[in-house]
Amino acid sequence: MKKYLFLLLIPFSILACKPVVSSSGNTGTTPDASFDNPPGKIYFTGSGGMMNKDFKGTFDKWKINKYNVPGGDYSKIEAEIEVDIASVNVNPDGLENHLRADDYLDAVGFPSAIIKIKGAQQPRGKDTWSANATVSIKGMLNENVAIDFEVLESKPTIIKGATSLFRKDYKVGDMESEKVKNKVPIEFEFTAPM
Repeated sequence: MKKYLFLLLIPFSILACKPVVSSSGNTGTTPDASFDNPPGKIYFTGSGGMMNKDFKGTFDKWKINKYNVPGGDYSKIEAEIEVDIASVNVNPDGLENHLRADDYLDAVGFPSAIIKIKGAQQPRGKDTWSANATVSIKGMLNENVAIDFEVLESKPTIIKGATSLFRKDYKVGDMESEKVKNKVPIEFEFTAPM
């Protein structure tokens, strides 16, 4: 499997945008948060290795541990998202175990990735936001992950966004390989809790 030196990074950053509240402006924790009931999807695109082509993947289990959007004001957002690393799902099949291995995402040693977001700016219009998230993968912290997101609908609140993670920031995969791209694009979409 080592020949498939694919790049993957958690769509965690992506999830960092996940933190939103219902259209009523509710805030607080999510007491029923469970990895088994994620509120949306996190997608990523990996590339490289012997196949020398892109592949698509998801993290199928993730949850919101905390969210707070006072009065629906995303400039004051505070959120924490947790992603179950072992839930990585890849097309073509068979790459999941490779990506879960200790030289990639290390699902045994570091079973979760954590994304925290505090505050956002509105650079391009009423429903479009940018935020800097703190992302922890494999115990390594990056405090400046840029995330863009858009509020697509308000009742129910639907959020869609994107970011990119860089595998070298988290020591994911073969650091010397030129066949595996460093940049991992991530997209997400979810419905905020009511």
